[in-house]
Amino acid sequence: MQIIGYEGVGPIRFGMSRDDVRTALGADFESFKRSPSSIQPCDHFLQHECFVYYDANDEVEAVEFTKPATPMLDGLDLLSIDFTSLVQRIRQDDPDLSVENDGFTSLRLGIGGWAPGADDEPPESIIVFTRGYYG
Repeated sequence: MQIIGYEGVGPIRFGMSRDDVRTALGADFESFKRSPSSIQPCDHFLQHECFVYYDANDEVEAVEFTKPATPMLDGLDLLSIDFTSLVQRIRQDDPDLSVENDGFTSLRLGIGGWAPGADDEPPESIIVFTRGYYG
């Protein structure tokens, strides 16, 4: 799915209702809370291998992808490139990229990645988020 920074990804737009997301994706899903502190349950769309997170108003605030999903940014599948190369590529568009041992967050682009494995492996997940989701 194509990422459009701070707007959404694929047919999902930030601020969409849960029902609108379910209609737009038209796929089987499972709804559950990822943690005890979650405000709303997320929806896991198995066919798209994505998790859609909702805010207190039950509107989309973030979407997280895992393999075999293909979250695309400027023609690049973010889950198919090794973590080190991905960070170098993202840093070209966001010199203020925040990188930690197991991930990165780009407030400029509205994306983040989690890579608990080796730097020479692709990240395990990519998250696309709305303004204010982090920080």
